[in-house]
Amino acid sequence: MINKLHVFIIKGKHIILAFACCFISLMIICFFINYYSKDNSVSALQQNSKYVILAVNDTGMHCYQPDYSKFLILPPGNNLKSQVFLNEGKEAKLINSGIEISYQIVNNTTSANKINFWEYSKDYGYNIAPDVGITGNSLSGKMKLSKDGMFYEAAAIPVTPFNDGSTELNPYQLAAIRVTDSKTGKELVRLDNIVVPVSNEMNCSKCHGASGTDINILKAHDELSKTQLVDELSKGKRHKCADCHQDNILDSAGKPGIPPLSQAIHGFHANKMVQSDIKPECYTCHPGPVSKCYRGVMFAEGVSCVNSKCHGDMEKIAATQAEGRQAWLQEPDCSSCHGEKYGVNAGRLYRNSYLVNNTNAEMNGFILCESCHNGPHAEWKSANLKDNLLPIKLLGYPNFIDKCTVCHEGTGKIHQTVPKK
Repeated sequence: MINKLHVFIIKGKHIILAFACCFISLMIICFFINYYSKDNSVSALQQNSKYVILAVNDTGMHCYQPDYSKFLILPPGNNLKSQVFLNEGKEAKLINSGIEISYQIVNNTTSANKINFWEYSKDYGYNIAPDVGITGNSLSGKMKLSKDGMFYEAAAIPVTPFNDGSTELNPYQLAAIRVTDSKTGKELVRLDNIVVPVSNEMNCSKCHGASGTDINILKAHDELSKTQLVDELSKGKRHKCADCHQDNILDSAGKPGIPPLSQAIHGFHANKMVQSDIKPECYTCHPGPVSKCYRGVMFAEGVSCVNSKCHGDMEKIAATQAEGRQAWLQEPDCSSCHGEKYGVNAGRLYRNSYLVNNTNAEMNGFILCESCHNGPHAEWKSANLKDNLLPIKLLGYPNFIDKCTVCHEGTGKIHQTVPKK
């Protein structure tokens, strides 16, 4: 009896000990949840520096075609922007001199062995070395100060969605950004989690066949437009679409009497999307079922690409260009849903606009909208975890940059009212 009681006591102690451990673990978890909650005024995850980097890809997703041997629609290229602020206590200062900003695509040091663009680049008028993009940038390099002196940028970085040594599609590549003192070379601050999204899911096989897709496209073009693209290709002459069609992405004026590329493609294919069972239908050609280009907060709220206040359907995209709209230079405006107060700057696109509606005049005119809200199609809070790495690092939670304490100790509201949907 005594032995049984002894065993019972020992078991009881083990149960109590186990319960105590569970209780302590639970309290620790609750502490960290509370500590990193949205109500915390300053997150412990912020950059450990008095310098703050806000960096962004400009359009939420760049794409390129998987094969360049027949024609060129878009060369590989991705744009990266960065703003650096100095936290001076209650105030923050935009730093646009005395620093050097370098970037490097993480675990992605070459593109030349992943796509065949450089095999044919000279045929399309790009006399560049392998791994160099059409603006002279590579997968690592220095960012340049913008013309208005408000941010640093690297344009047309020729990144692919394949990391070194891997054939697995990874559209959400990451860039590391390092800021140094231009005189001493001392590192001031760095980030290693800026998404540089890219996809090769530009796909026409749904309608033009899984085999010989690009040749089939050229044949259809020859038949409909009375061109000789297939014959010229057989003689070694390759064309980019922008040789004839206006394309504002490539700053191409095109030829008189020929519709702009976006108008021609959307207009001709608008009534043919019934063949596609891919939703949204934009993913039939744009990236895509794997890349999921459209993933920002508007996507989460159920606003589709073909919403009349956004791009609209393919007929609308083509029709507005026929009426004079310039694709890529005149795009959907935030004010369509959120009102004029939250519209883009006059004569600018969202990706080139600055905060101008704060009641504190000192806040206006220099903070890129994208720096706090992310690029279009991927506005914070994004449905993709990688997109949210930067705000999580700065805030402790995924959201647009909604706290003044990210850059300084002052308090206030970035926007005075919450935009309506």
